[in-house]
Amino acid sequence: MSPSIDYEAPTPPYQQIAAEIIRDIESGTLAVDRPIPSESSLIQRWGVARDTARRAVRHLREFGYVYTVPQRGTYVRDRSGEDERQDAQ
Repeated sequence: MSPSIDYEAPTPPYQQIAAEIIRDIESGTLAVDRPIPSESSLIQRWGVARDTARRAVRHLREFGYVYTVPQRGTYVRDRSGEDERQDAQ
């Protein structure tokens, strides 16, 4: 079954895609330092425009879930020590 976008929801489509990827990261389905699906895969899987897929990946990057290696892909960031870093501040 392919996931679907709820265009009636108050959450924008790119955030819905990002939320699904975050669930996969937090459940361990997407492992640290492993690639997330490419923009092309997101477009195909979700049936969205390229800009929507890019915004989803940008959203994940801005919130520290992934990092991008130019011409290689986007990978899951290790967030395991994040709580400890925030406690130290």
